Amino acid sequence: MCRHPLVVDPTSLDSESVVGDECHIISNAKGGPRHDPSFPSFEIDEIANLMLLCRVHHKLVDDQAETYTVDLLRSMKANHEKWVEHKLKEEPEIPAVKIRRMRSEIPTQLPVIQSGKELLNLAIGCHGSYPDYSDDLDDEETDLVGGFIQNLSDWSDLGYGLEPIERIRAAKSLDDEIRQLNGRGFMVFAAKEKQRIEGGISASSNWWVLHLSVKRETDKGIVTVGNESL
Repeated sequence: MCRHPLVVDPTSLDSESVVGDECHIISNAKGGPRHDPSFPSFEIDEIANLMLLCRVHHKLVDDQAETYTVDLLRSMKANHEKWVEHKLKEEPEIPAVKIRRMRSEIPTQLPVIQSGKELLNLAIGCHGSYPDYSDDLDDEETDLVGGFIQNLSDWSDLGYGLEPIERIRAAKSLDDEIRQLNGRGFMVFAAKEKQRIEGGISASSNWWVLHLSVKRETDKGIVTVGNESL
């Protein structure tokens, strides 16, 4: 009736404790609450004739037997059993998976990349990327810049599964492409951002994303700090 816990969990030394009272819907005692002389005596202590109530409500239903009739108690018991069955079938709500960005981890400037090895080391282990490139590329430049971004994505997808020789070849291939881009007046910039993936059934974990930019040397967004272009 009140849905208070009526069984206390066991301890390391003792078994569980039933703190509720066993209540008979139909009493076996003459003059007892809801006594029915026609009710079979062998069914008095059957589960169908029993309820587990807290002590307060046990006394209440027995003191007010005219209000808490046999039909009412049986209906209450049936409703409670359905509620318990429903609760046992409920699956815990799984929070939606989301990516959380942290302002302090977002790179404000991207350093220039000088070699394929340097770029590959940044890209491997990243789960995604934010690619950027100069506007107004002609067809040849589109193939050059787009092919470079695609090749880097392909190599980084293979990630830690690359054998040592494959990793060296990947770095060499990217190095050649960077030199080719430099020769056409482009510069490559990159940096990693640490994000957090949260929700789902697993604990939160780091989610790394690569910021990659291929810009013309004449792009107004490029600044020089000391001897380094950003």
